[in-house]
Amino acid sequence: MANSNTDRNTSGVATSLSVVVIGSGGAGSITTGNLLLEASARAGCYGIMTRSVGPQIRGGEAAAMLRLCADPVTCISDRYDILLAMDWNNVDRFAAEMPLDEDSLIIADPGAGAIPAIITDSGAQVRELPIAALAKQVDKGRPNMVSLGVLAQLLDLPPETVTVAVNKQLGEKGEQVLLNSLAAVAAGREAGSALEQRPLPRR
Repeated sequence: MANSNTDRNTSGVATSLSVVVIGSGGAGSITTGNLLLEASARAGCYGIMTRSVGPQIRGGEAAAMLRLCADPVTCISDRYDILLAMDWNNVDRFAAEMPLDEDSLIIADPGAGAIPAIITDSGAQVRELPIAALAKQVDKGRPNMVSLGVLAQLLDLPPETVTVAVNKQLGEKGEQVLLNSLAAVAAGREAGSALEQRPLPRR
C-alpha cells in the first residue's frame, strides 16, 4: 500500500495531495488530468498520474488519478483528497480504486443526479457546482475545461501555468478552440472561488 497522501512537513503543511477526476467516455476526464499534471509541474510540483478506462460497450467511463507532491513521487496514494465528478455513470467500477474518507472533498455536478451511496458512504464532504451548466454558458465550452478551472482555483494554481498547459495541448486545434477552452477554464475558476482552497504541496 502506498503512503498516505496526507504527508505533512514539520510545519504541518501538506506535502502531498491526491486528486481523481471521473466522467463518461468522451467527457474528457483524462485530458483534465493531463492538463492538471502539466500545470502543477510548471508550478513547481512533482506528480504522477494513472488512468482507468472502461470498455466502450459500458459507456467508456474513465478516471484520471493524480498524486501531486513537494518531492519526487513514484506511487499513487492510498486515499484521495479531492474527487471531481462530471457524472456518475458506472462509478461503481472505480470505487475500489479511489478510496475516500471524512477528510476528502467531493465536487459534484447536481445536474448529473444523486451521488451514489458507494461514494457518500465514505463520509467525505460534498460541494456541488453546476459544471455542465457553466460549460453551456461558454461558446462551445466543455465541462472538462470548466473542471480544470475549478481544480486550478482549488489548488491555487497560478493562471499562467494553466494557460501554458492548455495552449501546449490544444493550441494546434486552432485559436478559437484555445480561446473557448480558456474561457471555460476561467468560468471554472470563478465557480471554484466559492470553495475553500487546498493549495498545492509546498516544501
